[in-house]
Amino acid sequence: MPHNLTDHQLELLTRVLQHGGVLSSPFGHSDEDALLPALREDIAVLEKMGLITVVPHTGSRLGETLTLTEEGYAALGMT
Repeated sequence: MPHNLTDHQLELLTRVLQHGGVLSSPFGHSDEDALLPALREDIAVLEKMGLITVVPHTGSRLGETLTLTEEGYAALGMT
């Protein structure tokens, strides 16, 4: 199923792929991409599209774990 992904969304999926399909955030550099509102929006959209799953970290540690779904791998042409 084709997805109309923005360059930023595709880049985020690729970043998760580069980390073995699982990426824990906050990632990137402190006070940079880990905190950008647009990044948060992209994560929410990709999750809603079923391309990633998002699991919040528990305890005092902030952040979440992003995991590519089968649909996410397919969106990257990795079926």
